[in-house]
Amino acid sequence: MAVQPNQQFNMDPPSQQSFVRFFKNLPEKLNTTIRFFNRSDYYTLHGNDALFAAQEVFKTTSVCKMIGADPYKTEGVILNKNHFESFIRDLLLVKQYRVEVYVNQGSAKNQNWVLEYKGSPGNLTQFEDTLFGNNDVAVSVHVIAVKLGMEAKSRIVGLSCVDTTATSFSVCEFQDNESFSNLESMVVTLAPKECLLIQGEGSYEFQTLKQVMERNNVMVTTRKRSEFSSESVIQDLNTLIKFKKGQQQNVQSLPEINLSFAMSATSALIKYLDLTSDEGNLNQFAIDQIKESRYLKLDSAAIKALNIESRVDTSSILNGNAPTSILGILDKCRTSQGHRLLAQWIRQPLKDLCLIKERHDIVETLVNDNELRTNLSEDHLRRIPDLQVLAKKLARKKSTLQDLYKIYMCISHLPRLLEQLSNINVTALKTMFSDPLSELITDMDKFQQMVEQTIDLDSAEKGDFLVRAEFDDELKELKNTMDEVEAKLQSQLGKVANDLSIEAGKTLKLESNQQLGYYFRVTLKEEKVLRNKKQYIILDSNKSGVRFRSNKLNDLNDEYIVARDKYTVEQKKVVTEIIEIAAGYSSTIKAIGNVLASLDVLTAFASVAVSANKPYVRPEMLPTEAGEFNLTQVRHPCLEIQEGVDFIANDISFKRGECHFRIITGPNMGGKSTYIRSAGVSALMAHIGSFVPCDQARISLLDCILARVGADDSQLKGLSTFMMEMIETAAILKIFSKRNQMLLSFCDTFS
Repeated sequence: MAVQPNQQFNMDPPSQQSFVRFFKNLPEKLNTTIRFFNRSDYYTLHGNDALFAAQEVFKTTSVCKMIGADPYKTEGVILNKNHFESFIRDLLLVKQYRVEVYVNQGSAKNQNWVLEYKGSPGNLTQFEDTLFGNNDVAVSVHVIAVKLGMEAKSRIVGLSCVDTTATSFSVCEFQDNESFSNLESMVVTLAPKECLLIQGEGSYEFQTLKQVMERNNVMVTTRKRSEFSSESVIQDLNTLIKFKKGQQQNVQSLPEINLSFAMSATSALIKYLDLTSDEGNLNQFAIDQIKESRYLKLDSAAIKALNIESRVDTSSILNGNAPTSILGILDKCRTSQGHRLLAQWIRQPLKDLCLIKERHDIVETLVNDNELRTNLSEDHLRRIPDLQVLAKKLARKKSTLQDLYKIYMCISHLPRLLEQLSNINVTALKTMFSDPLSELITDMDKFQQMVEQTIDLDSAEKGDFLVRAEFDDELKELKNTMDEVEAKLQSQLGKVANDLSIEAGKTLKLESNQQLGYYFRVTLKEEKVLRNKKQYIILDSNKSGVRFRSNKLNDLNDEYIVARDKYTVEQKKVVTEIIEIAAGYSSTIKAIGNVLASLDVLTAFASVAVSANKPYVRPEMLPTEAGEFNLTQVRHPCLEIQEGVDFIANDISFKRGECHFRIITGPNMGGKSTYIRSAGVSALMAHIGSFVPCDQARISLLDCILARVGADDSQLKGLSTFMMEMIETAAILKIFSKRNQMLLSFCDTFS
């Protein structure tokens, strides 16, 4: 059960009345928008939000208190900083709610509350420090905007997508039908959290667009038509885009700018995220055009039918339960950028035979080389921090010395990784990883030298991130003071060890961290030596042992922290200069993160292939013209690892001119759906570069994977299960054309 709040509402009755009057007069909001009130030392929620928060955070509404009096009274609940941050993370990343935070700019009596910042699943900019300050970002945050238009009597969809983690815009325009099936495929490919649409609730097209988004769990946010104007987009993009060397420094020279509807959507995104107001975004973004022809087409029904992303929760996996999704099976990544890239790849199966074979070549190399695969997975990749996020912080000049130290340690380790890769003579491995990493590491030489010359690496190893004392006489003096206090602190170790009759350095250790400073630690087994010893102050106890201080250590620790804090203040100017210089390396650091993310994903594919109950095999990929889809003894990867399941493998064979279509019949629970899902899963895995759960596989490049399996009724829309089946099947039939030379489509038997 969560710890209940111990703060009290610090308001007298008149102030409570005044606040409740203000609260009752706030604009109406949706239940999926939660309002917080920042009261400096804690946060409060009121009304229905308070009841919701109390239940979610404390599992009981008894913590809610009534404030005010008739006719102005309402419920209220208090959250401390830790509860606030945890709840915010759950609302934005899990529940996909909107959040508003208000702050009082007047006195308690005046109630001059203003909206300080707000966020939504696709707009986390103002909450990045709260959400990810001490955590790696395991998910990419995409938000899209859609603008419709007409050209030559054809419906045109203009789409723009921004990834704030990768600092990139992706744009495209395409023709679509009245069901927006092409748009839905693009939404599946991009996996956005939020979609901006032009206000127009009464229009048929708006309602259809909204249904497409809701079907894909994308939050819809409506914006004014004026925000979709492309008038200012040239100026805004010139401010945001980072041009390549030798490239004309004007977005009008870029081909993407000719996509007028997509540019209107881009304009809406820039205004919604307020990208130009943050100096850290200036000249940091890339822009490219999404090529539909590059990726195999998926629809939302296929994502659901193939169980691509329905992961069980982390605690369930830790308890020994097998993952129940393809993403859960394949995600043995060791880095945050690897987790994000895998989630992207699994929604973007490739249609380029050369690129697919390159990935398969690398996976095959790692499958056959146990030492290399193990070292990558268990050693090298575990040492890689979230370089993409660190690069973004660096570009925005929001980094700390600790961030620079993380990057330094990572870059220092990369030559060892590169040495192992260079020993393998495989062209794909050399082209994709060894050569680019070698160049990028060389580009970071000056960064390494700067860190070594400016940061006190000895202190950094102990968790104190300080610049070298040689920069300033005042710093030298403070460093001497800190060294003297540290010597006294070390001398206390032997004295306390003698007093407790235990061995210094082994049973009794002197440790420090940023939060507590210096303290002693003994193991839980030795906890008894502290009993009835009033001269020792117990700080806490956990599985690593008991942390405590003596009175003398307490005084010395306070003295050390005072000196360290003065040092931190004194070094600020130097730190600012260091960050300013280091920011010039942000693009190189980001590029290293991108290369390592790909290596992480392909290493994960190899680890999955060899650790399966029966090892996966490399599929033989054929050009589309071959028209072949043959799987020998194919298995379903999720089912075969379930405890107590004895999976019966099957063969699947299709050949153009011989067999195009099969009808699968049998009793309920006879395995029909599992059989057809196995085909779709293997096809998808092969196209993203993974090995497949078969004895042998020959697969021609596909254009689409479409599905209709296990439909539910939709009573709110007045649709029965049978009608839903008909609608989904009709959507599949519309895709069939001569253009789709190889299309894998499967439908469950109808009711």
